[in-house]
Amino acid sequence: MRFGTVVYVQRGSERLRGKPGGLRVVRGVLIGAQGHGRRVRLIENDRLATVGYCTKRGDVGWWSASVVSDRKPWS
Repeated sequence: MRFGTVVYVQRGSERLRGKPGGLRVVRGVLIGAQGHGRRVRLIENDRLATVGYCTKRGDVGWWSASVVSDRKPWS
């Protein structure tokens, strides 16, 4: 993936899918990479977030490459 690519970040727990803190996908833009880490700027709010890390549009955070994809993981 190239920097500037729209990506999908999987967040949360499969056990709570559909509830706050549950498994969900949040869109962002890839802005960096180092090793297996991916730096992403969110382009939408994470409405089901329960922890204060990267929850609003414009927030930037690091995630493992295993949860960042340029294809939506599920519908």
